[in-house]
Amino acid sequence: MKLDDTLIIIADLGELKVYKPVKHEAIVNNGHDLKISWSLELLTDLDYIAAHKKISEHVSDKAGNFKHGNVEDNKLEDTIEARTIKDVATDIEKVVEHEKPKQLFLAFPKEHHPALMAALPADVRALIKKDLAADLIKEDKNKILDHFKS
Repeated sequence: MKLDDTLIIIADLGELKVYKPVKHEAIVNNGHDLKISWSLELLTDLDYIAAHKKISEHVSDKAGNFKHGNVEDNKLEDTIEARTIKDVATDIEKVVEHEKPKQLFLAFPKEHHPALMAALPADVRALIKKDLAADLIKEDKNKILDHFKS
């Protein structure tokens, strides 16, 4: 797998991690073979605080009591999710502008994956060469590349 000038972006509604693959070369077999391996260097780790909060932490009624389980809460939750997806897309765009990769590998949970893809600008979407509708945010960084192998 060719990883030069690649960024690996792993995100969900609560966090965004951006990794840069680092190439390691070693001479093996008594100097007859070159072994190439890759590790991941963490470039960015962002938290999206609003996505972590409960609805009751965002609103209360006039008496200071917290609302629970009504239609307004569902609308607010949808609004928070939509805003967070937009924030994730904006942050991905900023990272791409700063790092200028030739290709991206992206993993984002299946439930919100279409919304993220729609929120990303066309030039960023064009850089995505491997795309997983999966939540890998808590995956060990040494295992992340295995998910993108064809």
